[in-house]
Amino acid sequence: MKARGSQIFQVVSLVLFYTICYGNPRAGFFLPDSVTELTIKFQAVRNLIVLPVTLNDSITVNLILDTGCRNLLLFGKKFQELLNAQSGRTIQFSGLGEGQPVNATLSLNNKASIGSIVGHEIPVVVVPQKNIFDGLRNIHGIIGYDIFLKFEIEINSREQTITFRPAASVDPRENFFVVPLDIRDSKPVMPAAEFFGSNDVAKFDVIIDTGSSLGFLLQTTDASVFSNGVKPSVVGRGLNGNITGYQTRLKKMITGKLVIVQPPVAVSESSQGDRASIGMDILKNYIVILNYCKAYACFKPV
Repeated sequence: MKARGSQIFQVVSLVLFYTICYGNPRAGFFLPDSVTELTIKFQAVRNLIVLPVTLNDSITVNLILDTGCRNLLLFGKKFQELLNAQSGRTIQFSGLGEGQPVNATLSLNNKASIGSIVGHEIPVVVVPQKNIFDGLRNIHGIIGYDIFLKFEIEINSREQTITFRPAASVDPRENFFVVPLDIRDSKPVMPAAEFFGSNDVAKFDVIIDTGSSLGFLLQTTDASVFSNGVKPSVVGRGLNGNITGYQTRLKKMITGKLVIVQPPVAVSESSQGDRASIGMDILKNYIVILNYCKAYACFKPV
């Protein structure tokens, strides 16, 4: 299962990004001054991280934590009514998959909470007619970039815990592999080199994608070279429908001092050049720390 809502708004400027990380604007998520960090248990569904979120003090939803998603996203016509979004701004956006772009409405100025975390003036995108989580019980949508702006987030899939710390007041952890991050179009991107064979090396920047249950997804303009003589099949599902391609393994992936041996990879055709992402089928094997404000990720095998 791959879920993503992207390019709903333009990328936040560097000046605004710095202000949100280090300042104290009225909008966005924050911890009370008396709380230095928050650790909660999460539900794992197909390796994906599901968080309980309360909207406007009355609407309880379960949302997948997705670093590939720009805004809080809900599926279902009932949320249009509950959030008074029927007459809101209509938007259209695309994600992964082979279907048509998605139509949605936008609800502004919502309150959201996750345990002690409170969010003010949170925009919510509502997709009334389509739910890519129909096969999963009690999953209502996605939460992404908004929750990562002010927090360093530590994910321990083995313990099924997630920890939130104020991002500006912490530093990279000792005894972890530390990798620099570049935030592009709201997504965390790390430099990497993927080794496909004994002698062939292909280099890609890799998106860290907690909203993907795949291991490694490579989108390339010539996916057929990975076919090994078999026909393409469905390798995942995105916001726009099925993702078809081929399943194989890399020899290894290296980024900084982090080496991942023989990771599983799904290869799909792309008309937009070569792109790569690493998902929860690999990330579940590590304690993962993401800090957008200080631009680093940390990994420790579990």
